[in-house]
Amino acid sequence: MIKVPPHIVWPGAVVALLGLSVTMGTITMLAATRDPNSFAVVDNYYEKGLQWDEHKAQLERNTALGWQVSIEVGEPGLLHRRPLIVTLLDRDGSPIVDALIEASTYHHAAANSVETLTLEPGEVPGQYQAMADITRQGQWQISLQVTAGGEDFTDDRTLNLKWE
Repeated sequence: MIKVPPHIVWPGAVVALLGLSVTMGTITMLAATRDPNSFAVVDNYYEKGLQWDEHKAQLERNTALGWQVSIEVGEPGLLHRRPLIVTLLDRDGSPIVDALIEASTYHHAAANSVETLTLEPGEVPGQYQAMADITRQGQWQISLQVTAGGEDFTDDRTLNLKWE
């Protein structure tokens, strides 16, 4: 067996550990930045920050209206798209008909892939639906903008979807 002198072994070990550290850091950086949908910057975030007072006023209008929203995600249909079903009730529990509803959806792990939908009235009064590209389990952000009876209503929520 060849004996390597210590003045070569120890510097070689240090260089090997530093090389391993740089290699692992590079692999981690590449894995974190290769998927373009895994991160997102909120569009117009600065303007949204400037409009915080308007947002807060809208939240107060939502509370004053007292509308109730329930959101369901149905079983997959054609092309594995799932129905996004929204039920809209007024303060007294009566269905709100003739509403215009737009929804934005995205999975938290792919926040750069936002899908915007226009919901159509369903078979039940107060129920609206659209086929959405909700194909994976996990945390989904659903944002609704509702216009009905001359009133505007918004609803933002996170759904934790699980299925078999």
